[in-house]
Amino acid sequence: MTSPSRKMLRVSEIADWLNVSKSTIYKWVKEGNFPEPIILGEGDRSAASRWPKEEVDLWLESRPRGVQGD
Repeated sequence: MTSPSRKMLRVSEIADWLNVSKSTIYKWVKEGNFPEPIILGEGDRSAASRWPKEEVDLWLESRPRGVQGD
């Protein structure tokens, strides 16, 4: 059994959790603003992207709080 700290999340789970689109998650990854996924399988249609929940938790904890801007 997988421990909660080793739970792997699908992009749809992260998008629902953060209330953003899946394309936003992938955009953040491309821009270097979000952890890169672990690719499971070969580089074809059978491949799947998963994020360790622990990495997403750490990213979220590092985000600024409060109102941004002037």
